[in-house]
Amino acid sequence: MGGTEAFPGDLVPSVEAGPAPPGGLLDVLGLAPVVLDAEGRIALWSRQAEELLGYTAEEALGQYALRLLVEEEHFGAVLDLFSSVMESGENWAGVFPVRRKDGAVRLLEFRNMRLQDRHGGFYALGLSTSQEALRQVERDLALSVRLVDQSPIGLAVLDPDLRCVTVNPALAAVSGLPAEQHVRRRVSETLPFLDATRLEAAMRRVLETGTPMVDRQVLGRTPSDQDTEHAWSVSLYRLEDARGRILGVALSVVDVTDRHHAAREAERARHRLALVADASMRIGTTLDLWETARELADVAVPELADIAAVDVLDSAVEGRREAVPADGTAVFRALAVAVAHPTVAVQAADPPGELTRYDADRLVTLCVRTGEPIVVPHVAGEDLPRIARDAAASVLLAAAGVHSYLAVPLIARGEVLGALDLKRFRNPVPFDSDDVLLAGELASRAAVCIDNARWYQQQRDAALALQRSLLPRHPLNLVGLEVASRYQPAGAVSEVGGDWFDILPSATERPHWWWGT
Repeated sequence: MGGTEAFPGDLVPSVEAGPAPPGGLLDVLGLAPVVLDAEGRIALWSRQAEELLGYTAEEALGQYALRLLVEEEHFGAVLDLFSSVMESGENWAGVFPVRRKDGAVRLLEFRNMRLQDRHGGFYALGLSTSQEALRQVERDLALSVRLVDQSPIGLAVLDPDLRCVTVNPALAAVSGLPAEQHVRRRVSETLPFLDATRLEAAMRRVLETGTPMVDRQVLGRTPSDQDTEHAWSVSLYRLEDARGRILGVALSVVDVTDRHHAAREAERARHRLALVADASMRIGTTLDLWETARELADVAVPELADIAAVDVLDSAVEGRREAVPADGTAVFRALAVAVAHPTVAVQAADPPGELTRYDADRLVTLCVRTGEPIVVPHVAGEDLPRIARDAAASVLLAAAGVHSYLAVPLIARGEVLGALDLKRFRNPVPFDSDDVLLAGELASRAAVCIDNARWYQQQRDAALALQRSLLPRHPLNLVGLEVASRYQPAGAVSEVGGDWFDILPSATERPHWWWGT
C-alpha cells in the first residue's frame, strides 16, 4: 500500500518457522497449476484445473494439452511458445484462449516455466487463472494503492506485535519521518505525540476483541510544528483475511485541528455569553458606587483575569468634567481589587479609596485619555514600568509572574469614567481579541451602573446638604431651659424621617415634656 513493507515481526520465512496458514489471495485468483511433460502431454492435473476447465484428472492425464484445450487455429502459435519455453528455459506470460470441457472458450492468464527433475528430464509448469478474476484483483489492488497513497488521511498497518509494516505518505508527513523509517518500529518510536502508551493499549484491545476504536481525539504537537497544537481523530481496526486469520491492526489518523478549534471557539463563545448574562445579574444590584465596582471586579476573576482592579477618575467621582492637565497626568480613585489566587501582585494594586496620580506614559492613563482598550499580550520587562504605579510595584508584578495585561475604559453616556485593569499571572494564555471584546462588554455594562451610582450619590449628598441648610443654625435660648440639638438624616439609621424634641424639667420646675414628629 505505498511505502515500504516487511515481513510481520521482521521474520524471514524458513522451514524451521513451521507451516504458515494459507493466504486467501491465491483462492481469490483461483490459480490452476498443470504440469506437461517434454512431449506436451498432461503429466499432473490439479483440482483447481478441474474447476477452471471442467476436465477430471482421469479425463486429462496423458492427453496432449494442445488437442484437449486449444482450438485448431491456434496450434501453430502454441507449439512455438511451448518449444521456446522448453528449449530456452525462459518463462512466458500472457493471455490465451482455452477451450473448456463444455465447449466454451475462455481467456486465461498464463504463467509458464520450465521444470527439471533429478534425472535431467524437463517439464512445463503452467499456472493459469481466469482473466476476469485477475483483472478484478488488479483493479482492486490499483484502486487500493491509489486511494491509500493519495489519501489525505494518515494510514498505517501494524502486525500483531504492533510493529509497523507499512505507512502511507500522509502519515509519514505527520510524523516527519520517511516511510521506511517506520517499518518494524512501534508507534511510540515514530508517533510519540499521539499519546503512544494509551494508543498501544487500545491496539491490543482491538486485536483481542475485534471491536474497532473509532474517532478518538488526540491533542499534541508534531516535531515539525512545535508552536501549534494539533488535533487528530484516531481510529483502529483489526485486519483479517478471508479465513478470519488476524493479520494486524490498521491505524488511521485524520487531522481535525480546524474542527477542534472551531468547536473550542464555539464553546468559548457560549462561555462568554454565559459570563455576560451572569454579569448582568451580579453587577448593579445596588446604587452604591463602591459595591458596584466590587461586583465588576469579582465577575472579572478568575474567568477573565487573575487580578482585576476598578479605578475611576477622581473628577468623575466628584461629578465634574476636568480638563486634561498640561502634563497629561490623571488622578484615579481606586474602588475595588479582586484576585483569583494569593499573590504579591495584589500589593502592587492601589488600595480601595486611595487617590493616585498616574503619569501620561502609564497605560491606564492612555486608556482613559483615548477611550480605547490597551492590550499587551506578552508583558516584557520594559512594559512593567508603564503598567505599575511605581518602581516598587513593578518589582512586585515581576515577582508574581504577570505575563499579560489588558485595560478597558469605563464609558457611560459618552463620558470616560475610569478603567477596568486586568492582569494574568497563573492563566498561561495571553489576552487576545476575544478577551478584549468580553472585557469591553463587561466594562460597558458596569460603567452605566457606576454612572447611575455616582449620580445617585451626588444627588443624595445634595439633598442632605439642602436639609442641613434648612435647619436652625443654633437652638433658641429659653429662660430656665438648657437646649441641645442633633441632626440625623432619614435613611441612615431607619426609614422614618422627621423631627424629635425631648424636654427635661429643671430642678426648680414641675416635670413636664413634649415631643412631635
